[in-house]
Amino acid sequence: MSPRLSFEVARSAIRDSVALDARDPSLEAAALPRLYEHGGQVPDAVVLFHGFTSCPQQCDELAKGLYASGCNVYVPRLPRHGLKDRLTRTLAGLTVAELQHSAEEALRVTRGLGQRVCAMGFSLGGTLALWLQQTQPIDLVVPIAPLLMPIGVPRRLGMAAMRLLYTLPDIYWWWDWRLREKCLPAYAYPGFPTHALAVGVFLGDAIFVRAEEMAPLGRRCVLVTNENESAVNNGVGRALLKLWRARSADCREVVLRGLGSPRHDIIDPTTFPQGRTLVYPNLIQIVLEGTLGSVRPSPR
Repeated sequence: MSPRLSFEVARSAIRDSVALDARDPSLEAAALPRLYEHGGQVPDAVVLFHGFTSCPQQCDELAKGLYASGCNVYVPRLPRHGLKDRLTRTLAGLTVAELQHSAEEALRVTRGLGQRVCAMGFSLGGTLALWLQQTQPIDLVVPIAPLLMPIGVPRRLGMAAMRLLYTLPDIYWWWDWRLREKCLPAYAYPGFPTHALAVGVFLGDAIFVRAEEMAPLGRRCVLVTNENESAVNNGVGRALLKLWRARSADCREVVLRGLGSPRHDIIDPTTFPQGRTLVYPNLIQIVLEGTLGSVRPSPR
């Protein structure tokens, strides 16, 4: 691991990243990375990863809640996300190496912001957080509904299917086939190339491969799942925790209940404003106290 940056150097590096994106006319303004900081190092710093096809705006209110609770918070933009052209096919070129590098670089600069560091992420961002848990000496990781495998698909069968999918011609898949390009939120892509979905799953598989060989380097992981999940297979995340526990890792699951009808995105207030009261307080408490608050943990 590289030496921890000073607060001033870390802040400057993040500001440079924000400024670089701000000069790029192809990027949506809402997609710019953001840093909420208290002017110096604090006990808890959080790097907060947004989800697949979205951008930093998805996590902005959650980031502000963490900041208001005393954390320094960095919300990076994931590779190939956040373009003004919502119908772009740039995600078709996404690679596992890009995702790994972006996660590790974000952690490198966030280390300078706090005495303890947490990586929190939703969906694909949750997979990035899990990658850091497996490969980096980090204090806490909080993956929220991580994209490891689509719902209803077993891991090994799903990996075979994803490898086949990646060899076939790329197909653009709408999130909502009725709304198509009118799907909200307006700062997220309304669909995705199937090759990009496969790459997200490949990143998850890379975590499993390492987990089968060695214990995670991260100190603690709290997997957050939605009882009424509609898009990802919660069981695959639980299987990863089982592997880690077999190597005496400190990890557990928190199941969110009572969130209403089946859904995946429980973070973006544009499409799920109830998340402000039903989800955010629990996530903030996990970071600050390492407790489960009012959320009942799964017995798994």
